[in-house]
Amino acid sequence: MAKKDYSGKQLSTKAHRVLLIVNVVVFLAAVALLVGSIRHDETVSVVAASLVMLVSAGNAFMSGLRLKGKKL
Repeated sequence: MAKKDYSGKQLSTKAHRVLLIVNVVVFLAAVALLVGSIRHDETVSVVAASLVMLVSAGNAFMSGLRLKGKKL
């Protein structure tokens, strides 16, 4: 079975809007986990939540730019 090439596919505006909402929700959940982990002195969870926040913030930023029609 041949592999499909998805490199040239463009997502719809609705898909970018859904991705933006999902990434914002994930970011807020990671903030809540980060605060709880800091209060309980759990270093591994703090690092993990920080990485999730970084990635979801980047994804939300890129989805927002693509919703505005900017190409990167």
